[in-house]
Amino acid sequence: MTTNPPPEDDDGVIERLDAGEPPSSLEEAQARAPYERLFERIRNLEDIAPPSGWEDRAVARWSSARSRRRVGIALGLTAAMGLAAVALLQPCASRTSGPELQVAVSAARGTSRRGDHVVGDVLHARARMERAHGDLRIYLNTRLVARCPGSEQCRRDASIVEIDWELVEPGTYMVVVFSSPSEIPPPVDGTVDRDLLEVRKIGASSATETVTVGQ
Repeated sequence: MTTNPPPEDDDGVIERLDAGEPPSSLEEAQARAPYERLFERIRNLEDIAPPSGWEDRAVARWSSARSRRRVGIALGLTAAMGLAAVALLQPCASRTSGPELQVAVSAARGTSRRGDHVVGDVLHARARMERAHGDLRIYLNTRLVARCPGSEQCRRDASIVEIDWELVEPGTYMVVVFSSPSEIPPPVDGTVDRDLLEVRKIGASSATETVTVGQ
């Protein structure tokens, strides 16, 4: 008794199946079974026609999805514009409710110069206090060097505080004005970081300007 060899590969099995040839062995029949089931499913699909009006319904669903996307984009743009408006309005609100600070530097008497500030120039600071209590301070490299009230160079007229300060050392000068409805605490250790921390504890508002001075 002889037996037929198993099919060599799937391509040969499919070719004989497509040609309508019967399986040459039990092994080939078993190998052809999955393909036969697949072909039967495909033939069944070919006999099923899509329901009437499917094109219109597909277009309607696509149009609805596109409309929702447009609405989402419009809402996103509206929200972004609203946030931008808030961001623009917030600085304006802080200017009206907080102190105003103006700082300028003039050359020493008898000299005329443009460019960087140097030792011997004079710093002019002018602050407007919108609240009951105000404090104007000048720091050099974070160290307190002048305070209004407290320095002889200070001048005050109602809510306006001014000071003219000669720049006798090089470095970075920081001019800070505080404004608060309650009394502002005095400087703690004469450093700007500690002073800012203590003053902000009482909810005071502030404005800052810096000036760099060379030799």
